[in-house]
Amino acid sequence: MTTRGRAAFTALVVMLLIAPAAAQAPRKAVIVVDFADRVGGWTYTRETVTTRIINRLRDDAGIRVLSRDAVQDALRQARLETSGNLDWQDAQKVAKSLEADYVVMGEVSAFDQQHSGGCLPIVGCAYTITATVTLSGKVLDAAVGAFVASPTAESRKQQSSVSIWAGYWWGSVTVNNFDSQLIGKTTTEAVDDFVKKVRPAVK
Repeated sequence: MTTRGRAAFTALVVMLLIAPAAAQAPRKAVIVVDFADRVGGWTYTRETVTTRIINRLRDDAGIRVLSRDAVQDALRQARLETSGNLDWQDAQKVAKSLEADYVVMGEVSAFDQQHSGGCLPIVGCAYTITATVTLSGKVLDAAVGAFVASPTAESRKQQSSVSIWAGYWWGSVTVNNFDSQLIGKTTTEAVDDFVKKVRPAVK
């Protein structure tokens, strides 16, 4: 075998040895603390926003996201708040108990659907519905005990309606029909934007 041939063979062997190790590199483990509902009104805001953030993070094959139930259990066992922004020591404590690398937490500061317009003789009724969702959060690197990102996201959508509006919007919105509602579509957009800003910090 020539010198050039030996060099090529050696390089190939090295690549074959390195490739499996790289392919088996462990994924970063992430936990999501329930996002605190600072608005009130709809009963399921906290659960709905948090589960959607978890699901969107799980779309990334390079991230391992622990279950919401596991995080909630760990927080309760540590006698800590189960939603909102924890201080870094408490967040780090829970992350280590679950062997997680990063903690994502935050708040829902806007989660509303407003109607404007009304009814006129002959003309009839016409309304503009405006939905707004605002999320703010923090990402903690559990190994160093430091916040490495403070992502925020806001989405606002409008649609027209000729239906007569009566009462608060959450009276007709359920967990089952949420995604088809304007507030649901607005939430999806806000979550997508929020998670897009989280991903670079947890890799």
